[in-house]
Amino acid sequence: MEFTGVAIVAIVFTSIGLQRYFKHRTEMKKLESEGSSSEVQQLRDELHTLQQRVGVLEKIVTDKGYQLKEEIKSL
Repeated sequence: MEFTGVAIVAIVFTSIGLQRYFKHRTEMKKLESEGSSSEVQQLRDELHTLQQRVGVLEKIVTDKGYQLKEEIKSL
């Protein structure tokens, strides 16, 4: 009889704990997604700018005239 009472109490406390855990987790994900939308857009813009700059640098470095100038400088 005592075991049944202990089991019921354990089940109740476990279910309460799990409910609080999942509620907390849901609230944290909600807060993360709300605050990051403008930040994500800002990071995307910055990434686009950096990709353009890298593209320009690749064109400069792979240019045969640039390579020739660097070879001449090294002599």
